[in-house]
Amino acid sequence: MFNLATNLESAAAEWPDREAIVFGDLRMDYRTLEQEACRVANGLSQAGIGRGDHVALACPNRPEFISAYFGILKLGAVVVCVSALLRAREIAWQLDHSDARALIAYGGGDMSIGAASREAFDRIPGCRNAWFIKSDGEHVDGEDIAPFETLIEGQATTCRSMPTQAEDTAVILYTSGTTGKPKGAELTHANLMLNVVTIMRERPAPEGGSRSLVVLPMFHIMAQTCIMLLGIFNAGLLVLMQRFDPAEAVRLILAENISGFAGVPTMYRAILDCPDITPQQRDAVGRQLIAVSAGGASVPPELQREFLSRFDTPMSNGYGATETSPVSCFHQGNSDMRLGSIGTAAWGVELRVVDDEGHDVPPGEAGELLVRGHCVMKGYYKDPEATALAIRDGWYHSGDLARMDEDAYVYIVGRKKEMIIRGGFNVYPAEVEANLMEHPDIGQAAVVGVPHDRHGEEVMAFVTVLPGREIDSGAVIAWAREAMASHKYPRIIEVRESLPLGPTGKVLKRALMDETNQETAAQ
Repeated sequence: MFNLATNLESAAAEWPDREAIVFGDLRMDYRTLEQEACRVANGLSQAGIGRGDHVALACPNRPEFISAYFGILKLGAVVVCVSALLRAREIAWQLDHSDARALIAYGGGDMSIGAASREAFDRIPGCRNAWFIKSDGEHVDGEDIAPFETLIEGQATTCRSMPTQAEDTAVILYTSGTTGKPKGAELTHANLMLNVVTIMRERPAPEGGSRSLVVLPMFHIMAQTCIMLLGIFNAGLLVLMQRFDPAEAVRLILAENISGFAGVPTMYRAILDCPDITPQQRDAVGRQLIAVSAGGASVPPELQREFLSRFDTPMSNGYGATETSPVSCFHQGNSDMRLGSIGTAAWGVELRVVDDEGHDVPPGEAGELLVRGHCVMKGYYKDPEATALAIRDGWYHSGDLARMDEDAYVYIVGRKKEMIIRGGFNVYPAEVEANLMEHPDIGQAAVVGVPHDRHGEEVMAFVTVLPGREIDSGAVIAWAREAMASHKYPRIIEVRESLPLGPTGKVLKRALMDETNQETAAQ
């Protein structure tokens, strides 16, 4: 028996009256959350869903995401997590490719996911049932649309989890598809459970359970494992935000006595820049937060220093990928917090940094980061060729470029496919971005390589301006020339009001380049 759903059952059995979820005015205890998950499981079972079937879940951070997630797992079925930001064509492709037999989606009129999911469902006959979660306002409607309430109405509030094997697939999460069609990473019950244990053994929950603000989307692996599954494992409180707002996040941290917060760098930047957060609130947050962590993208040391200065709270940085469940490397215990580092290998995980021939590189030199251990996925669903390319001799090839120091601390320097080769010299975008963010007027930076007749590629940077500041591109280039080696500093600077972000807060560099190419073509 290794079903993840037993974690919720155990929490509800031992602490039934402890608060599990806060969402707006709704407050739900563990007894009720377990009952809601049972109602989902029984409703799905009545609709013909059973062990091994795939059920797609397209929902933002709402209580129904959690009850549906665990209800699906209770049956021994597989949760296919669909980003709530996708369009109909993208959702239809994932429904079809994942062999989803049913769909549970948010249908509120405040987001486009409802209409997109409805259109996608109509395109895929193999997906036989769909239920749409209503909000207080407008929602997707129609004669052939079944409200989520009809799935759970009248269903029993008890349901024991189906026994599953450790290596059975629990969740399929699709990668972003930056190199073509998205690939569905199959994560097992053991992958996810051992990831939770790995975090807990280094960072035990406080007495009474953790209290976490969930601002990252739970359909993404970082929030799903490191916040939702971890919080339920220790019967902690999950305070859900459907949309991130920096001032509201700080208000909730203080109002709900939040002790843990995890976000991506752009969220921390937004909190630092928000004019609606008072000095008194900043002081109170600094006294209250126990754990602040960042992931999902490279964290510049300057951002860590600034957050520590403003909130008196150190920000740790970790590393992972969808394919590694995600945690494979982080700052552990009382280890030295080295700015810019993602820490050291997690318990039960091995890391290597290798060259193009697969040989380990000396400490301090850059190479591809390889991961081996309990965190590595089962494989890509229905894609043995991609699986064989990604996992070789048991090692997951991340595609991330990193360096490891003499003490085994790891530093990410960029993506292998994003590496810029200027005049025969390797330039790592993450390193240049971190340097640019040391500039007193720059808020965010995204570095790319653009074609150049003489050097092969030239370094180009897109930057945003901090509130109340101004930027002169020529002055920034001159500053960068003094701060970086001659082959690294950007010769082209483009100032933007904002940078396009993906669902997890990563800058979409492809979108930036597409916009630039369109603007150039129009001139």
